Amino acid sequence: MATPIKVTACDNELIIIASTPAGSSEICHISSGNNDPVSYAVNLGSVLPPGKYSLTLVGINWGGPSAFNVTVGSTPLTFSNPNAPVGVVWTQTVAVTV
Repeated sequence: MATPIKVTACDNELIIIASTPAGSSEICHISSGNNDPVSYAVNLGSVLPPGKYSLTLVGINWGGPSAFNVTVGSTPLTFSNPNAPVGVVWTQTVAVTV
């Protein structure tokens, strides 16, 4: 099954990891800032074998505003905070089937 991931905002650092009880795989690690445009897309079926995964998104802020825009399949996952603290500011885990 095709499960597309699209990232359209990353201020400042986004890590996406697919995990199972047998281990994990990093899907992407994006660093950006200053509201610069981001355009990243991947089909999970092209980088993972078929199966059920927990897809964990981790958003890290380096200072100032922070924003993340990710679509998994047809589900938008977003975070925005103009006064975000430094460090991990957003985590989200969703179940996906590849």
